[in-house]
Amino acid sequence: MKKLIKKIFSGITITWPKLIIFAVIMGVWTALMAMFVPDGNSFHDIAVTGEWWMLPALFIVLNSKKPLEAATKTIVFFLISQPLVYLIQVPFSDMGWGLFGYYKYWFMITLLTFPAAFVAWYIKKDKWYSGIILSAGTIYLALVGVGYVHLFIDNPPSHLISAIYCFVFSLILMFGLLKDKFSRIFVPVATAIAMVVYILLSQTSPFEIYNNTVLEENNITLVGEPYVSFWSGDGGGEVTIKEYDDNGTKRYTLVISGDTGRNYRFAITDSETGEEYQFKYYYDKDKNEVVIERE
Repeated sequence: MKKLIKKIFSGITITWPKLIIFAVIMGVWTALMAMFVPDGNSFHDIAVTGEWWMLPALFIVLNSKKPLEAATKTIVFFLISQPLVYLIQVPFSDMGWGLFGYYKYWFMITLLTFPAAFVAWYIKKDKWYSGIILSAGTIYLALVGVGYVHLFIDNPPSHLISAIYCFVFSLILMFGLLKDKFSRIFVPVATAIAMVVYILLSQTSPFEIYNNTVLEENNITLVGEPYVSFWSGDGGGEVTIKEYDDNGTKRYTLVISGDTGRNYRFAITDSETGEEYQFKYYYDKDKNEVVIERE
């Protein structure tokens, strides 16, 4: 098992042609998952959140010979794969080119991959600082995994495969990559502590609501097709827009999900005017309802 892990994460030469092919494959696969797999399914998660992208990113980083090579190849990989995800969907989407409004979120992540990959390359050194760097990844995976477990408990079998992936991949990184004694102790201990603190502080449970009045309440009139241009938060926070007919009048319902105890932000953009309306939302335990506020 360790030989296989070493082979995957340090024994493969990724040439530029291979990198481009890999990026195209990932972009096509993600677009197909976005179009044909419904929300709430683990295979759809790769089109929404970032944990599934950690695997190819780390694969590229640890198979690079120099930190600058790792950073350059990683950002090029994302600059090819992520726009391709939306480009493939455009001909089949009612939003058309407006679908690229979602790319704002992924473009910001893409820019961050350059410094992140540069630093992550030093995991290869297998020193004490390698464990500290690696722990950032294992903690992220573990916490996202906890969020998926909450969603799975609320609505099985949703996100089950994503939850398993997060924990298994985190364990592989903890015990399969580094031999340094400090790192082999520090990474699992830091990850376990972060999970315990996260669970104790959050005390969350997942929620999902439908809201078809927030636009009217904020005097927002949409000319073109609306889309959620970005959303931020963790633990499964997501906002989607569904159109419905109200006695011949086109109206919109917001499908809003998240975890109690957390705050989220999102924006609705009009595809024709380009006007952006920003909101935040959270679950008010005292009122036992989700509060949506215009920013």
